[in-house]
Amino acid sequence: MSKGLISLLLLTCLARTAFTHNLGDRVVMAVNCGGPETVGAYGIEYSADYSTDGTASDHGMQYSFHNAQPEDLDVYTTERWSSSSFSYEIPVGDGEYVIMLKFSEVYFQSAGQKVFHVRINSHTAVKNLDIFEAAGGRGFAHDIYVPVVVKGNSISVDGHSRSYDGYIEIEFAKGPHDNPKANGFAVVRGTIEDMPPVPQRVTTGPEDFESFDLYEEDDPEDSFRPQITRSDDDDGNVEMFSAGSDNNPYDKESNEWWLPVVAFLVVFIPIGYVIHLWNNPQQL
Repeated sequence: MSKGLISLLLLTCLARTAFTHNLGDRVVMAVNCGGPETVGAYGIEYSADYSTDGTASDHGMQYSFHNAQPEDLDVYTTERWSSSSFSYEIPVGDGEYVIMLKFSEVYFQSAGQKVFHVRINSHTAVKNLDIFEAAGGRGFAHDIYVPVVVKGNSISVDGHSRSYDGYIEIEFAKGPHDNPKANGFAVVRGTIEDMPPVPQRVTTGPEDFESFDLYEEDDPEDSFRPQITRSDDDDGNVEMFSAGSDNNPYDKESNEWWLPVVAFLVVFIPIGYVIHLWNNPQQL
């Protein structure tokens, strides 16, 4: 293989890597649902949520979303939910796009408690979405990519054609259980092959991770937030070991130095006596 061909292959790989990990110039619109503007992974700039439907929440701030890109934590910690279906409209022209949907379950403790649908221009792109089940538990990230192609008055959603009037409509639709919600989304020019990998489903380890501020600072962004495993049913009566305890763990050790001596005497005195009698049979 010639040096020129090798160089071309290397440049191609580098270009693809750069594109994959810097999607900022490909974003048509990105929204941090229920939260302020933020810059997430891959250079995606999320605008503050402009929707007034339903309720905005930051309940996810107690989690660290270990399976997600660290830059995306602000997206997963906030959400918008509603007791009825709600939607966003994004104006786009002809072209190929990928809708990046970002979710996390931060409230329910088991699968089947929150199940809803996602529709793109009236096509059900995701049916019966159970975030808890899809992510592997509470406090983990789950992303879904939906490819769309816009051409004239038609939009193809994952291969299904619908009429198009100038807007991509992302609807989080009421399902069989609880309420629909969204943590964030981005509409990006390109195809599925151009997108970075989604967060992996968590299959091992604890399902609930709650964090706390070690120094109880007012600003959570400046706090060190180590992880603990805990159930919502905990009543706080947890046995802990404190460095300020009055009991010295070495006192017990210092008071029990004689135990090996007693054990030695108990074992070896009878053996010594038997040996003495063996050597002096006249004493039997």
